[in-house]
Amino acid sequence: MFLGHKSTMWKQWLRTGAVLGAAGVVGLSGSSAEAQSARRQVRQVQAESLPPAPPIGAADDIVIPEATPYTQAVPEAAPAPSVAYCPPAAAAEPAAPAADEPWTLTNLFDDGCGNNFLKDHGFKLSGWSQWGYISGPDGSFNGNGPFVNQKEWGGFNAYQQYAFLEKVADGSKGIDWGMRVDGMYGMDGNDTQSFGNVNLGTWDYADGFNHGAYEWALPQAYGEIAIDNLSVKLGHFYTLVGYEVVPAPGNFFFTHQLNFWNSEPFTHTGALATYKASDKMTVSGGWVAGWDTGFTQYNGGSAFLGGLTYKLSDTTDFIYTTTAGNLGWRGNGAVNSFVLSQKWTEKMTTVHQFDVLGTDLTQADGTPATFRDPNSLTVRDSIGLINYAFYDLTDKVKLGSRFEWYKADSTSYYTATGGVNIKPTSWMLIRPEVRGMWSPGNQDVYTGAAGYSDKLFNQTLFALDTVFLF
Repeated sequence: MFLGHKSTMWKQWLRTGAVLGAAGVVGLSGSSAEAQSARRQVRQVQAESLPPAPPIGAADDIVIPEATPYTQAVPEAAPAPSVAYCPPAAAAEPAAPAADEPWTLTNLFDDGCGNNFLKDHGFKLSGWSQWGYISGPDGSFNGNGPFVNQKEWGGFNAYQQYAFLEKVADGSKGIDWGMRVDGMYGMDGNDTQSFGNVNLGTWDYADGFNHGAYEWALPQAYGEIAIDNLSVKLGHFYTLVGYEVVPAPGNFFFTHQLNFWNSEPFTHTGALATYKASDKMTVSGGWVAGWDTGFTQYNGGSAFLGGLTYKLSDTTDFIYTTTAGNLGWRGNGAVNSFVLSQKWTEKMTTVHQFDVLGTDLTQADGTPATFRDPNSLTVRDSIGLINYAFYDLTDKVKLGSRFEWYKADSTSYYTATGGVNIKPTSWMLIRPEVRGMWSPGNQDVYTGAAGYSDKLFNQTLFALDTVFLF
């Protein structure tokens, strides 16, 4: 997605310097953040009857031939420095100026002769840096949902400093292998840690990964085998469920649905097979150790994860995904997600999502979990209906809207968001937005970090972020 290189080297190193500088600022920001990180709360447990858990090719040196001897001594010249030699290319028509293609970390491995160690071996090293501002907690990622226990608003913050190394398994070549490892640091770190482990000490759900309001996370680490149209991944990976995703460049908006944070998993540990049945349909299925776990099980978490994508026409796509069984920290149950996208014109597209969650989640004392109970603040059953509309104003400016109806444990919540995506270059994305939230059935005042006290689900917010791709 981000492969390519800049036409001149100074642009490459300028951007590299900017990224390193950003990393330094993040480190300084993290050290001045809150003294203790607020992990995503996991207060509920399932019934106690459940069992506890699981080369660059080297170039020849240019050698200076010995001089023909003279009758008179000539001072010996200093040896010529060794320089890389690139064989001359075949004569060709003059090339057009290079386009402003996105530069990635993979380009650091160019040898100047058209070779790249990573590319030549099928690898990609890439990432992004996301910085932003939001005026208040949004009931989702910013502030840790209804817990509001970590101040992630009211300032210019680093949300995702993200890098990944990937090799895609290409089954068209016969048997092939692949892998991917993702690492992230920022205010979104605690949301993508393996908090479904519940007990600290396994994978990235550990004290050493938290630094005040900034946290480290390892949301993906898996291997993959592919043959023909079948591939199987084994390890820790993002969920299939839903429309919105954790990686910032994968979404139109900076803020997220209430449904996404409160009623969908983020990651899984397990095995997942994907088969391309035809040019129109792809199916997936596998086993996971519940929701949001990292190489362990909680309360015997064991569930099915799968779904299908189907191209109904050249302009219409349908996606169904589900996870069902023992969901670990979310009890026994299932979530089913349906997504329909329609391209109406060359410039206008709509997306429609419908989710249903049903579980038997209980609190520690055996009472049912509920979204509004201060001792729970975790959804047991929900319905989500979310509609998006996108319009390409120009090739660099795109307009978008999102309207959400979210019914959690018998109470309805509404969000309406409008925003703009501005892409001045291939490696920069700017996203201003306005988000309105209201819930006639929930006028509760929520209190939290930094003295916050307000009607969380009845407010208007302004947000702005910038994503730098590298």
